Amino acid sequence: MAVLLGLLVTASYAVLISLSSTDVNALGGTGLVDVSCPASTCQITRVSWTLTTSPPYLVDRVNVQWTTAKPIGATYTVYVVLYDNNNVVVSSGSATQAASPLQVTTTVDVSNISPSVVYRIEVVIVEQ
Repeated sequence: MAVLLGLLVTASYAVLISLSSTDVNALGGTGLVDVSCPASTCQITRVSWTLTTSPPYLVDRVNVQWTTAKPIGATYTVYVVLYDNNNVVVSSGSATQAASPLQVTTTVDVSNISPSVVYRIEVVIVEQ
């Protein structure tokens, strides 16, 4: 994660937020989730999965439901990293999200990966 944040040429403020396994839709992995938000008012409420529409069903998007730290005037980049049971990165992606006074769902495209190998997810949100 430090390498990922080190590559960014933006200012970011981070607060670690932990989710329980009940806040992440089941995918046959573990409930271990690491989440960083750019400010204490940022709150991630759920992470869910979108699978391809035909067999073999693969994870192709991760949906991050959250509340932005600022209601207007900011842009965020949401990074998602998927790990296997050995903590090896198996897929990743990013998407931008405009600030909103309402809860948002940011859809992050990831390279198609079998749900059976996803054991851990890390979400990093950076305010631009």
